Amino acid sequence: MFRFLSIVFAAVAVILCAGCKTTVENNDRTALELCRYMMQKTGGTFDGAMDYEPIHASDGFALKVANRQVAFYKFNTKYKKARAKIEYVDKHDYIYIYGFKFSAVSHGSFIMVDYEDNPKRDELLQAFKSF
Repeated sequence: MFRFLSIVFAAVAVILCAGCKTTVENNDRTALELCRYMMQKTGGTFDGAMDYEPIHASDGFALKVANRQVAFYKFNTKYKKARAKIEYVDKHDYIYIYGFKFSAVSHGSFIMVDYEDNPKRDELLQAFKSF
């Protein structure tokens, strides 16, 4: 009986922790905060709002960094669909938007898209991961 309870307890622990993929707690931060932070850290300029509904985000914007557009999306991780999108990016390092594949990286509630070929790639990654 004790062995059975130990197995059940271990299984429950694994299931509960499986939903904890996103360990960065920045869901209370806004896209505007990220935008200001990224502009300060990378020298980028605001390039406009992004259509965020097709990827089930709650907000989106683009920056022009080194004459290349980099997009950012905010997801509300309280919702299952948003968490699933972030976990997909964590697993595959890309996202499809309107049927086009873009390199992507996540950090908490945010996803940065189309940064891979940017001359300031490392600077973008460092700033994004420190937000």
